[in-house]
Amino acid sequence: MKKTFLTIFLLCSAALAFAQQLDCSFTQARTIKASGKVVRSEGVISFINPDQLTMTYTQPAGDYLVISGPMLRSNSNGQQISVNTDNNARFRTMKNTLLNCITGNVEQAAQDNDAELKVSEKSGVKTVEMTARKAAPRGYSKIVMEYNSKNLPTRMVLEEFGGISTEYIFTY
Repeated sequence: MKKTFLTIFLLCSAALAFAQQLDCSFTQARTIKASGKVVRSEGVISFINPDQLTMTYTQPAGDYLVISGPMLRSNSNGQQISVNTDNNARFRTMKNTLLNCITGNVEQAAQDNDAELKVSEKSGVKTVEMTARKAAPRGYSKIVMEYNSKNLPTRMVLEEFGGISTEYIFTY
């Protein structure tokens, strides 16, 4: 039964992967486990299949994350980076995880993060949990995705091994 449900979910989610464009707003809450400090942000997202993503922050203004093919660029509190992910495995995994979670390609995201995959559905919300099989010095210990009845992502939680948890809420 679980395998049948997982197969149906993955096939339905694959339909989203072929969507040409996705635009929405988001809120972000980044929690530092050790101190309990929560940093809130917000902005807008534009995604064009397969690998064009722009997250433009309105709060704090000026921050951004841009994925364009193999290139990942970001500005966070004035600290800018530009990385060719073809040459950097850490950023390649981060980029691919984000894109795969947005498109609903959760099986690939779980594989890339060496994580176990669990899918459930309740009240029209599909919840996907990816839990790392083993601890690592960096990366995600757990990823939780929620998708609405149209298979659009509505919530994403990224829990890092280092104790930082980032929750995104997507509004269409």
